[in-house]
Amino acid sequence: MKDRFLSVPQFAPPFVPSRPLRSALFPLLVAVGGLFVLPACGRAAHVRARPALVVATMDSRLEQAQNMAFFQPFARASGQAVARRVWSGTLAELDSHGLHAGSGGPWSLVFTEDSTIRAACMQGLVVHLAGSSTNPDGCGAPGLTTQVVVAWDQAWRRTAPRWADFWDIVRFPGKRGLRRDPRTTLEIALMADGVAPADVYGLLATPEGVDRAFRKLSQLRPYITWWSTPADAAGILEHGQVLMSSAPADAVRTIAPRRRDTIGVNTDMALSYGLSWGVVAGQSAEQLVQSRNLLHFIVQPGRQADFLARYPAAQQPAGTAPGTVLPMDVQFWQTHYAPLSQRFDIWLRDAG
Repeated sequence: MKDRFLSVPQFAPPFVPSRPLRSALFPLLVAVGGLFVLPACGRAAHVRARPALVVATMDSRLEQAQNMAFFQPFARASGQAVARRVWSGTLAELDSHGLHAGSGGPWSLVFTEDSTIRAACMQGLVVHLAGSSTNPDGCGAPGLTTQVVVAWDQAWRRTAPRWADFWDIVRFPGKRGLRRDPRTTLEIALMADGVAPADVYGLLATPEGVDRAFRKLSQLRPYITWWSTPADAAGILEHGQVLMSSAPADAVRTIAPRRRDTIGVNTDMALSYGLSWGVVAGQSAEQLVQSRNLLHFIVQPGRQADFLARYPAAQQPAGTAPGTVLPMDVQFWQTHYAPLSQRFDIWLRDAG
């Protein structure tokens, strides 16, 4: 597991998010506020040394942008060291570094997709924050919105493929990339089978809809190259391992320019979803205060603006037609993730 540690300089320097985040920031400042106090300039050296806050986030350029915009400035301003780790985003891993953490102590904050944070919230693996109109259950603080799109090698064709083309091996032979997770993958299978985006979750909530999604996946199974993280999805595209793939749009935009220019992105029938911060349960009272301080620092408008400036991949390129977008139903996955994940794992073993 990759591990980075931020040194803490002696003195702190003096200290406009994207539109979807801006409306959520004020309620979040209230939800996590009341705790964040920075020492006066020059006093950080006199603060009693505390164990580093451990933040588990995602890899590639996203993590680097978060480090520069959030973790390093917080360490300089507060005298509180921050250590970074990259994690898989699974509840099992979160549990092993939270409530059931070993002698090394629990993690402080995690960053992952909303559906994981909500499931972790239900299981008591992350702390409930104060609710607000934009975050009524207090499960996490929003950090980023992205889309899972169809990405393809334009050396093959210039016309954008759709999900139905994704399954057409006869006309378009070659490998396909799909996420090794029922989330987004089952929705894509139903849309490829002709289900309108507005009807996907209603159908997927029925046994017949689930059977239909898995039947569709079985048709494509021999041609699938699985990816687990956004970096994986970008990697199989960048190295030409697949003809086309589902992929987070921001991950595709981090591909090296010489190769990125040959990768097309179709946002029609994309799945949009959010990524959020969660405060890990199981921390000591003192560490919990510091973790909430860090979260409060992260959601400040100035910090969000700095992050977006360092991570332009989060912005949709000018001139991109959005098409029809299916928002991922977080409540659906909060309820159905466990049984559908189990069935997905069984299907993978049986099909393997």
